[in-house]
Amino acid sequence: MGTYNLLNGSGDRWQGQMEVLAGLQLDVLGLQEAKHWDRDDMARVYDTAWALGMQPLFAPSNNHGCHLVTLYREPRVRCRRFRAHAVSGAFHHTASRAVLSIDGLDIRVLHTHLNPVDGDARLGEARWLTEYAAPKHASLLIGDLNTVGLKCKAPDWTRFPRQLQSRHRLVRADGSYGGLDRRTMAALIKAGFIDPPVQLHEPAQRTAGYWNKAELWDHRSDYVLLSPAMAPALCTYEVVDTETTRALSDHLPVVATLNLDALQDLPRTGVLHPPRREPVAA
Repeated sequence: MGTYNLLNGSGDRWQGQMEVLAGLQLDVLGLQEAKHWDRDDMARVYDTAWALGMQPLFAPSNNHGCHLVTLYREPRVRCRRFRAHAVSGAFHHTASRAVLSIDGLDIRVLHTHLNPVDGDARLGEARWLTEYAAPKHASLLIGDLNTVGLKCKAPDWTRFPRQLQSRHRLVRADGSYGGLDRRTMAALIKAGFIDPPVQLHEPAQRTAGYWNKAELWDHRSDYVLLSPAMAPALCTYEVVDTETTRALSDHLPVVATLNLDALQDLPRTGVLHPPRREPVAA
């Protein structure tokens, strides 16, 4: 399972991004900032699906054209249901929901790109997602959550552009700044979502903060979170941080490997469904 923010629709970086992603051989992948991918009869959506050997599900963004594309690999993975807007109108971008059958196990995949500038709105969006952390739900939450991990260190604020600090810090009633805003991730974790590096007792690697010289600050923004029912399947977690990936986007690909054989207590449907050949949009 993986997630990747493409940065403004890829542009001339698309080919390099496809080479990296194809090498990962993911079964499920969430792409954010698929800008302009809805043009020309969704040509870029189809080209991406073809390049990766996957099937696409398209979710248009409510703002800035930062569309989402969820891709899944047939025949192992089948799409049973899909909603481009799982919560209509409540998100700055959107949150899609797919029910994917993998080896006969139905998994709800929530894919989102949370509010990039407003911490209060971002927390509000997270509150729509916490229900999927219920103990018996087989759910994954993937995407650019625009929030730091609970253990991310704050930057040296004296060297960080003051006009951009409101995106990352608590804002007091008088407009002054407090500490690093961790509320969104705290809400998701307290609800029950599992953060893979924490589960595996591994260091949490940066996924962003190296691209813009004015905002150099290694931090996490991109996640694959698991509901408690999925936690026993977690095997490995990786941020693909190389010279190549750092040149392709301001975010790094994040990958979690799951062994679904470890989830013997969850019911299997054993039902196969015909492949979907077209992106699905609201």
